[in-house]
Amino acid sequence: MGAGGKKRGDILEDVGVYMREGPGKRFIEPRLLFLLRSAPAHGYELIRRMEEVPLPGPLPDTGAVYRALRRMEEEGLVSSRWADAAVGPRRKVYRITPRGRRRLQVWAEAIRGRVMLLQRFLELCSTGEERG
Repeated sequence: MGAGGKKRGDILEDVGVYMREGPGKRFIEPRLLFLLRSAPAHGYELIRRMEEVPLPGPLPDTGAVYRALRRMEEEGLVSSRWADAAVGPRRKVYRITPRGRRRLQVWAEAIRGRVMLLQRFLELCSTGEERG
């Protein structure tokens, strides 16, 4: 069970969960969903393109990406199929699902909320007033 008694994998309306979990997860899930939104891709291509997504934190390692893709497929956020490659072995190609698109929207809302909270903090810091 996740926060608020909701099962992991549910599309949460409570964006607070995503605000708390984001940095600890290195933003793997929103990075992958964002990249798959534009076109299906295989794991290696997704890993190669991770730096295109401007989110904080270190880029995830290969193992973390494949674990995330497996979990996301189990949760119905992505689907996959095996495809023949022009050169080399067959590759598993991932595609975002409608559920994954909704989850990406939740991530965007959570990040928007975090930006607003941080902006408020910066405004408070810039007032120059010290309390004591």
